[in-house]
Amino acid sequence: MGEAKPVTILTVTLDTLTASHGSYGQHVDDTGTAWILTGLKGWTAGPGRRTAHSERPTADGAHRSAAYRGTRTLELVGRMFPPTVELGWEHADRLAALCPDPGERYPLVVQGAHRTLVAYVEQAGDILIDPVSPRIWDWSVPLVAADPYRYDLAWTSASAAGGDPGSGGIDFGGSGADFSSPGLDMGTAPAYIDATVAGAGTAEALLVLQVTGPTNNVQVEGLGTPSVVGVRGAVAAGEALFVNCTGRVAFDVPGCAVPIPARGAVLGGQNARGAIWVSGGWPALLPGELRTFRMSGATGPGSSLTVHARGAWV
Repeated sequence: MGEAKPVTILTVTLDTLTASHGSYGQHVDDTGTAWILTGLKGWTAGPGRRTAHSERPTADGAHRSAAYRGTRTLELVGRMFPPTVELGWEHADRLAALCPDPGERYPLVVQGAHRTLVAYVEQAGDILIDPVSPRIWDWSVPLVAADPYRYDLAWTSASAAGGDPGSGGIDFGGSGADFSSPGLDMGTAPAYIDATVAGAGTAEALLVLQVTGPTNNVQVEGLGTPSVVGVRGAVAAGEALFVNCTGRVAFDVPGCAVPIPARGAVLGGQNARGAIWVSGGWPALLPGELRTFRMSGATGPGSSLTVHARGAWV
């Protein structure tokens, strides 16, 4: 006999559904129904690239468009074992209503053999539920992820407090500069507001900058890069402006109640793209990269810079 096929998927959770791979362990819900995952197609695949070619009428070959990754197509396949016939029909009705809002993307959490990742998915076809016997049901759920990347389950965050803009300096007013004892006072230099994060995964990480007020006309630069993200005007005390530096929607950002659009900003749960400007290109966080971000400008007590990062996996 050959070697057993390795189990790469242990447990999946999507909306109200949780199922475990049969060789790993049965997930039994609070009604006593066992949910077995027999397959998750497309999870360990690398989504193909999407591009277009048009023939060159007066030369060899073709013109090539820009290239991007396509969507990730998935299918959950499994079997349930309800303890009674009535529970089987009840679960079938509830399974048919999985991910009920067609306009939403739902987190698909997959506990793998070596890490737990999440993708944001929507229903891509009919949910099929078939009774094999009175207490055995087969089911399948087709899904598509518009964002083809998989992400670390949790964000990592680094924060630095503001509020010390420096003080004093040379005063030439009134009687002029005083050189008497104890000497010339050069004032106190402002403290750097630096936050450092590391990139994880196999693709550019999700990167979100959070500026918490009170601040006025602050800028956040990626040290060692030309990238600067500026905030127009004031952010009030207790308010937080979130800036998504990545070309993908950022879900479940700590402290932000709504998804942040790609290359967008959110303040108070509302779109605030007009509140920011970018110079030198958007900052990026690549796999294995350690990046420090520095905030400068007018800050007050209670202000801070927080950098959120989420590792991305092809």
